[in-house]
Amino acid sequence: MDIASTVYTITSGIIDFVAEHGAKDSLQEQISDIVLQIRNVVGPLIIRDVDNIPLQQTLQGMQNVLSNVDSHLRSWKESRSRRMLALVNPWAVTQEIKEDRVQLMHQYILLMGAMQVVNHIFVRGYNYLPPPPQSAAPLTPQSLRIQQLHLPAAEEEVLQFWHSRIGGDFEVVKSQDLCNHLASWLNIKLGPLSRRRLLLRLDEHNTGHVTLKTLQDLVQNTKMKDTIKLYTSNPKFPLLIWISDDLALNAPKVAFALEKGVSVVQLATTATAKAWINANRNFLLKHDNAGEIRFISDQFRKELNAKGEAVPNRNAGNQIIKFIRDKGFQAPILIYTNKKSLHLTRYVESYPNAGSAAGHPEVYQEYISALGSRRVDDREWMKFGA
Repeated sequence: MDIASTVYTITSGIIDFVAEHGAKDSLQEQISDIVLQIRNVVGPLIIRDVDNIPLQQTLQGMQNVLSNVDSHLRSWKESRSRRMLALVNPWAVTQEIKEDRVQLMHQYILLMGAMQVVNHIFVRGYNYLPPPPQSAAPLTPQSLRIQQLHLPAAEEEVLQFWHSRIGGDFEVVKSQDLCNHLASWLNIKLGPLSRRRLLLRLDEHNTGHVTLKTLQDLVQNTKMKDTIKLYTSNPKFPLLIWISDDLALNAPKVAFALEKGVSVVQLATTATAKAWINANRNFLLKHDNAGEIRFISDQFRKELNAKGEAVPNRNAGNQIIKFIRDKGFQAPILIYTNKKSLHLTRYVESYPNAGSAAGHPEVYQEYISALGSRRVDDREWMKFGA
């Protein structure tokens, strides 16, 4: 989506400019915070091809407003006549920036509304899905997708919390402030590790801020306290750690794992996977065996580079398997890809307890069934092209 790339580029320019020229606790810094959240929302759209006309129209409006904001901010610093006006009438500067802030917030709210239509196709940061209780109805791919959609009825509790502790006029809050408010509101303790785990989901790019919409997407149709505890506690075993950016394609396979009693952590990018593994490394290493932990990764992913550009990463599987082994894990790793990319996975032969497969669902099912049964003796998948 080219318009998304354009918006992303403008937001980066504004953030860099304010960081260099803006004063702390100024209106410019407030604008930078809003723009940062816009960039976080737009970033994943660069990777995905989302054919949604209302979203494209919203992004076009966002581009126009951001361009005006960028022009105004720079003109007060770079135009001699505008600098002179600012000296004579500083109110003019303040008033224009205040109006820009109002326009930005309006466009941000419109963007959040448009994103509700397409948000369900993204893995936001990561998803943690524990298996349902044994007494629950069987889980199907359709019911799994429904669980992952935002339901309006779930908004009430989150909105009550947000309006009471954050304020109804704010759509963005500092990450650590949010953790403090959640701990107080829910009467729970959130230590450093719990906060790190939670913010991996709520502040994926480590911006230092969380939006109301992100919190709503996390809580969805569950009790807020249950969801926060789920994302701050140790994951349950047996555990499948799945690194892939295609939520919709993997839904039936995830449902199969949950039916087998396996908890699933979904991680959308190599960077997110590394951050999550680092945060949980000490705990996971205590369970580093084939009966408790297994990994799955795709081979190819589109990922953002440091410039915010979507680039194809054809070595994603190789990179993540090296990272996992370098961190001291010996648990099984299956690179599950398509036939076009299978030839790139020959590297699995260089690692212990590793294999690759393409187009053979029975390989995946056997791999997961062994984990669900806590077996450690399955070996047939441990090869190239199983």
